[in-house]
Amino acid sequence: MTTSTSMAALTSGLAALADQQDAVSALSTAVAAAADALHADVGVVVAEDAASSPRGRLDLLAASSHAAAALETYQLQVGSGPCLDAVRGDRDVSVVGETMLRTRWPALGSALTRAGYRAAHAFPMRWRGRPFGALNLFLSRAHPLTADERATARAFADIAAVAIVHADDRPDLEALARAVRATAAHRAVVEQAKGAVRYLLGVDEGRAFALLMRRARATGQPITVVAREVADAVAAGSPPDWLAEG
Repeated sequence: MTTSTSMAALTSGLAALADQQDAVSALSTAVAAAADALHADVGVVVAEDAASSPRGRLDLLAASSHAAAALETYQLQVGSGPCLDAVRGDRDVSVVGETMLRTRWPALGSALTRAGYRAAHAFPMRWRGRPFGALNLFLSRAHPLTADERATARAFADIAAVAIVHADDRPDLEALARAVRATAAHRAVVEQAKGAVRYLLGVDEGRAFALLMRRARATGQPITVVAREVADAVAAGSPPDWLAEG
């Protein structure tokens, strides 16, 4: 990864904060930029209640691919993985190589290697000095991140945190918890729309999400608005005309 590539990716992520109208859209854009810059699958996981100790339930809010989303969900189910270690320990986590992955997280490590991943890295997302989530990288090669790559990943973790915290003015952790719940609800709508697109067009999840993102960019609307349009139209039995152009 060159310095110019890193700067271009970070610029894209920062632009999402200014351009997007909701946290899900900003997170989706930032996660995609992080994946491109770091040649990894990326996921963002956030605690529903950052004020509690130990942290409250963790929710997946964004992922760059279906594989990343599935792995994030699985590690939340088994209660072990890089995102949990990063949030609980408030520290960066890096595990490289099949043996190390299986040793560190037996259940998740086996799932990671079966899916073709050879390294996992996680970086805490913080608000007012307290970790409330993590940005995760899953790499298909056994690659320890360079100093520049770590700096870029930490920057994207900060961008993701700002996207959630500052979607509106939120002065306290209770308001942040409400924001996380709202963002999770919005993401559920996006997942519902992805399922509808998959069914109607016979495409995989990655293609379905790409079509929703393309429509959002073309219309200048948040992806959550596009997703709601699709979900409501399909429920009413009249899918949007633009889907036929996909």
